[in-house]
Amino acid sequence: MKPVAANSLYETLIIYIMLQNAVVRRSVQMLENLFDKFGKKVKFGGRVLSTFWQPEDIHKASEESLRALKLGYRARFIKKISSQFFKGELDEFKMRELPREELKQQALELYGIGPASVEYLLFEDFYHCDVLETIPPWEQKIFSKLIFNKKLVSDKKLLDFFKKRYKGWEKLASHYIWEDIFWKRKTHQIDWLEKEIRL
Repeated sequence: MKPVAANSLYETLIIYIMLQNAVVRRSVQMLENLFDKFGKKVKFGGRVLSTFWQPEDIHKASEESLRALKLGYRARFIKKISSQFFKGELDEFKMRELPREELKQQALELYGIGPASVEYLLFEDFYHCDVLETIPPWEQKIFSKLIFNKKLVSDKKLLDFFKKRYKGWEKLASHYIWEDIFWKRKTHQIDWLEKEIRL
């Protein structure tokens, strides 16, 4: 029942950077632009899919060419991260051997990655199921509605809820609640959620 990372650490970091300060529609557009420029198309199950590029591809690209893909400030972030992977400055397998606090500090030093992204990284890629100290504003709105049926409650109130009810599994529980509403969205119209997603 625990999450299994479907991406490499590099791919996960690129996705996290594209999710920063953007509604879902904008994140999807930026990722599609990147896949159209750098990804490769493959056919699988009657569908055409895009594969991720290699860090070297972004390392070699100019920041201006990345900004032309409408990435904004994220162009600098993904270029720096790609260069770090290409040059061997980041090794996800060595990172997996680190104690949690050391891993957290090293992840916080990644260029363009903040506390919320680090928590997701510790959870999704390194399987720490209890790490929940930050709730981003967009998630705060959705959790407020789901858990308290209110437009907005404080992040402290939400964190207290998870810590009291799901002690030791806080992030995993929040992940399940989050996934559940998005699976429901596939078969049921949820008007208030659509206003938040803006996909």
